[in-house]
Amino acid sequence: MSDARRRRHAKEARRDARRLEARDREAAEDAPLLEEVRQALDGGHPLGLLGLVSMLVLAAAPDDPIMAATHRRTDAPRLADLVAGFIDVRSRETTALLTVLAELVVDDHDIPRRCRQEVATRNDPLPRWLSELPHCEVYRAARMTHVLGDTDDLLIAARLAGGDQLTCVVSIDHDIVSDVKDAFFVPDSIDAVLAVAVAQNSDPDTRFVEMGRADARTWVHDAMAQSPIPRASDSWPSCRALVRWLIRHLPDGGEGYRRPDWDSRQLSEFLGTFFASPQGAPFDRRACRDLLSALVRTGTGDPVRWSATRIGAILGASAPSGTGIAQERAVEAPELLRAYVPFAHAHSGIRDDLTAEALAVIDEIQRGG
Repeated sequence: MSDARRRRHAKEARRDARRLEARDREAAEDAPLLEEVRQALDGGHPLGLLGLVSMLVLAAAPDDPIMAATHRRTDAPRLADLVAGFIDVRSRETTALLTVLAELVVDDHDIPRRCRQEVATRNDPLPRWLSELPHCEVYRAARMTHVLGDTDDLLIAARLAGGDQLTCVVSIDHDIVSDVKDAFFVPDSIDAVLAVAVAQNSDPDTRFVEMGRADARTWVHDAMAQSPIPRASDSWPSCRALVRWLIRHLPDGGEGYRRPDWDSRQLSEFLGTFFASPQGAPFDRRACRDLLSALVRTGTGDPVRWSATRIGAILGASAPSGTGIAQERAVEAPELLRAYVPFAHAHSGIRDDLTAEALAVIDEIQRGG
């Protein structure tokens, strides 16, 4: 063998050794993930695997503002790289991962296509719910709502092939923009989830109502669109990809959430009634009229429903910068609201206990609490 050929063979051998070393390193890094998938396939509820893949999609999504806002690791693999790695490792676990990724990735048409093409070449035995994942049935929606209108909790029911059920709960905060405050999944039917919620509810101002499935899709879609930088919880936004996948199985064309709709004439007449009343007469001057007109547009924008949370946000440490109310006018806001909130609640039939809670927040803020 010539020296040139020996050098070439030595170079190829070193290259092959480096490739094997890199492959072994990647396999070691993937081992915990594949073990989680194995456990999820061998008897756990489907939500275990679905939630795991949803977290992977979030962590590996390229240029995702959510991950940037939550201090994404700079060494986190990209989604395309993850898929390539799963394609290279032919096993039941990676087949399961590719099957779920084909459904949960909605912003990139190439990745689902690659996943489906690879899965079609494999013969790994998968549970029915997984092999028939595209046929998930999202069959019912309900809403837990409060008379003061700060938050709505939407419950969306899904049934997988084989009978496994899960319920998605999306909490939408209507303070200013109606965005997602939290979301999570329960590995049980909506009937079971509602039964527990109703049994545990002791609030006479909270009620549970059925909701059109198309409306539920629109509400959740719009709320997620308002959440480019979401508030983080143990489950949100890690389940975002799963929520997006779920609502795509709902019919479209629904009606979205509507903020309280008072036209300028109605609002002017109602505020005029307040300023003409014994409660409002002491504040009947231009500055207070302008201030109240600004205050009623804060939070949920409802002129006749005022929660302790809404008032705390208006008068608390973050106000007035987040309310558009000038500092010199905001100093009059506590006393003005103290007079106006009982008047407004009497008009809308809000219980005295809720009015007292709202007034207690005003007292606490004025005391500097």
